[in-house]
Amino acid sequence: MKQNYKIDRLRVIGYNKVKKINGLGACRYLAKSQLAKCSAKSEKFLYLNFRGSHFKDTNFTAATIKGCDFWGASFNKCNFKNTHISDCVFMACKFKDCNFDGAKIEYTTIVNTNLSECKKIEFEKRVDILKQYPACQLEQALIDSLEKLKENSIIRKCKLLHLPGNKYNKLNLYLLQKKFTEQELPQLFLGMADKSKSELRNITTYKKLENTLKHDKSVI
Repeated sequence: MKQNYKIDRLRVIGYNKVKKINGLGACRYLAKSQLAKCSAKSEKFLYLNFRGSHFKDTNFTAATIKGCDFWGASFNKCNFKNTHISDCVFMACKFKDCNFDGAKIEYTTIVNTNLSECKKIEFEKRVDILKQYPACQLEQALIDSLEKLKENSIIRKCKLLHLPGNKYNKLNLYLLQKKFTEQELPQLFLGMADKSKSELRNITTYKKLENTLKHDKSVI
């Protein structure tokens, strides 16, 4: 399928000295970004999709990371000391020699990820750790509604519902099935299919998708 969206990607690498990273505006798809020898101390990262990104020797001390997606991301010698991480998804991530001393992690899903090199990591409330990619049952009504969204460039860009190779994002669907009923979810997806591109533009992460569907449900 032809790519019809602009690539938004970060490449911040400190060589002779550490580079400072300012907080990033919410709702960006920053897949395959590279950050190395950087400091994001006390900064905010809100609803950013860092799918396939690489972080090396990056300092997130006392930062706020909320609603972000890290699918296939890698973290090498990163410091998350006293960082507040919430409403995030870590899927098939790689951690090497990372410090989580005093970090607060809550309302987050971690899937197929080895945490053995996450020093002093502890979890607060409602952290789901899944050892493997979850299976979920898709009824025909749900499949039909997903097909309605299949060609939507805004939805496809962030791979929140559809993956390459005509596959569905079963992790996100699994999480959504825990929030909405079998009858609600197809109807909510059909409602999304009728939205304009401007209404969908900020749906860059799983949490943004969930919040949008919750809002739509409340006004039906």
